[in-house]
Amino acid sequence: MSVSNEFQGDLEDMPEWARPDPAELEASQPAKPGTGEAGARKASSDTLAPTNRRIIASLPAQEKKKPESVDELRAAMYEILSAPAPAAPTKKERKDAREARRAARESGETDELSDDQWREKARGILLRQLTASDKTAKQLKDKLLDKDCPEEIADEVIELYAEINLVDDERFAKTWVAARARSRGLARGAIKRELRTKGVDDETAAEALEQIDDEAEEQRARELVRVKLRPESMGADRDRALRRLVGMLGRKGYNGGMAFKVAREEWDERFGRHEGQY
Repeated sequence: MSVSNEFQGDLEDMPEWARPDPAELEASQPAKPGTGEAGARKASSDTLAPTNRRIIASLPAQEKKKPESVDELRAAMYEILSAPAPAAPTKKERKDAREARRAARESGETDELSDDQWREKARGILLRQLTASDKTAKQLKDKLLDKDCPEEIADEVIELYAEINLVDDERFAKTWVAARARSRGLARGAIKRELRTKGVDDETAAEALEQIDDEAEEQRARELVRVKLRPESMGADRDRALRRLVGMLGRKGYNGGMAFKVAREEWDERFGRHEGQY
């Protein structure tokens, strides 16, 4: 016989035949915090109370049923928050999703956005992109096309942003050149290749690269080589050390002639030139 939830008086006032068995009464009482599995769940979930609505709202439709007890609700919340976060989609999964959206749009299986809706959406995307960091017109257009924005609307919105100086390839190029030369020690050749991949035309890139002259580029190359020559081990084998140094400078865009000249002179300055060495 179960204990009636409708009886609000003292058990002593119950008729003898209606009183519950003591063992049954004890089993019907909620566990004390910190004792037993239910108590452990309660203690762990007491701090989750402010998130009740958020947790319930995040449940799938078939799981949004009214819990039968507070303990069940707490247990469900604890289980959800203890579960590992879902894995981020892979590059292939994102690409497949884009292709699926594009195919659905072309087949008419999804509602098309109006031009005005696309303009509004494109403006929001560009603002978020530019808030994170300065970008070229090509980078922004690629992002919009990646979101299935019609190309003509992408061009229109980017042109509008260029008119109010939010998009400026010349400014981007000058900032990029200074930053890459300073932080990575890149030569003009490497920086020019980077600018080309970001959609900066050769003329704009050349103007931005004028802030680095031959003397400044050679000085930066020497600084890079000196850092690599600090270990004494670099003096053990001159030829091997020079090959490594020239390769390092070449990867950073320095031409072969300058790279070899700087590497040789700096090695000799650091470890001393010996007779018979070139």
